[in-house]
Amino acid sequence: MKNLVILFLITFSFGAFACSPADSVYRKDQTLLKHFFEYANKKEIAKLPINEKVVAIGRYFLETPYVGGTLDINPQEKLVVNLREFDCVTFVDNVIALARLDKYEEQSIPQFQKNLQEIRYRNGKIVDYTSRLHYSSDWLYEMTCLNLLEDITKEKGGIPFPNKVSFISQNWKKYPALIQDSTLVTKIIDIEKTINGRTYYYIPKEKVLPFAGQIKTGDIILITTKKKGLDTAHVGIAIENEGQIYLLHASVSDKKVSVTTETLPDYLQRITSHSGIMIGRLINFKSN
Repeated sequence: MKNLVILFLITFSFGAFACSPADSVYRKDQTLLKHFFEYANKKEIAKLPINEKVVAIGRYFLETPYVGGTLDINPQEKLVVNLREFDCVTFVDNVIALARLDKYEEQSIPQFQKNLQEIRYRNGKIVDYTSRLHYSSDWLYEMTCLNLLEDITKEKGGIPFPNKVSFISQNWKKYPALIQDSTLVTKIIDIEKTINGRTYYYIPKEKVLPFAGQIKTGDIILITTKKKGLDTAHVGIAIENEGQIYLLHASVSDKKVSVTTETLPDYLQRITSHSGIMIGRLINFKSN
């Protein structure tokens, strides 16, 4: 009986952070969060404005390995917390979720999870695979509705974005969750129709250089693509250095979180499929 009580207490202690199937994963992420909180308090990150917070937090994760598909590990859609490896999207959403904490202590973990779910899922609710904000333009729209971000693309010289999204529905057999439940494809099609009914703006990459001075450190940069059926191909955080803008991101080519050695305009020009950028500016929040 004594052993059962001890086992219950151990299980319960990790239950608040149980976002993936193995206890060892919880422990690794809890340990990483503990170290991050120590760093955040030492650097007094909580006192920084939100744009500076995301950069300071993003820099903490420099050299973290790039790994794709980390959100698709469960048979049913669940919130996944994984701070040990990122793709470009999970890097940005985890950093923003941490930046929106007003205190950095163990008791902040449930709020971090709540922030992450709100950022990652439509209306902050997990129903199924389609609840996740798969298209970055849709994510930007939803974040503006939540008053977490301001889409400043149009005011900074943006023009209507020509692409319409359809990639997921047209390639649904590439997605295990949609193969498992093909009825979700209809929901994806409806979501794509809703996205396509909006007008989005982008700054073509040839025009980014003249407007680069209006991009601020901590702005969220969504890189648009020429590829049919897609809206964006990459996302990262703007960093200003000596008057130039660079990108802090989880890089598939570097295989880790890094800062581009090229300026943002040069980075865009080098990759032919990139067409331009959308810009989301974080809004300072009031803590409870």
